[in-house]
Parts: sequence; C-alpha cells; structure tokens
Amino acid sequence: MEHVPFPETADEPPYLLLWRVDDVAMPLLCVCIGMLLGRVIVLAPIGLVAMFFYRRFRDGRPEFIVLHALYWSGVFPSRGLGFINPYIRTLLP
Repeated sequence: MEHVPFPETADEPPYLLLWRVDDVAMPLLCVCIGMLLGRVIVLAPIGLVAMFFYRRFRDGRPEFIVLHALYWSGVFPSRGLGFINPYIRTLLP
C-alpha cells in the first residue's frame, strides 16, 4: 500500500509539483500569452519577476488574499466549496 500525503490542516493551499498554485499562475499565464503573441522569451522572465513580487506581497497576509479580494469585488464569482455564501446566518455541516 502506498503512502498518500494528507494535508496537515484544512486550510493548506493546493500545490502543483513543488510550488503553490497561486505562485505558478502568473508565470504560466505569461507563458501562454507569450505563445499567443510569439514573445515567449520576453514574457517568461516577466512572469518569473511577477511571481517574485507576488510572493513578497503575499507574505504577512492571510492565505488566498487575492482570491478573496476578487470574490468580494465581484470579479471572481465562484460556486465551489472554497467560497461559501457570505450572507447565510448559520453554517451547517
């Protein structure tokens, strides 16, 4: 039987290989846009620099602060389990 790693807390962020998903999102987005525009060599380093500055922004703030800010501003209308309806009065299991 294989050992399956289990997150230590329910709030542990998801990982993609070695990096957190929100860290890898900006370089992947820049590489995809670079492929569409034919400028991968230019946009890949820009994505890495953006990831560095995003990490500095994220440190010292709550987890997924950017997703919550997008949710509350109405840009990111999620229907998943991670975002519950903020207007309900009681949360039942």
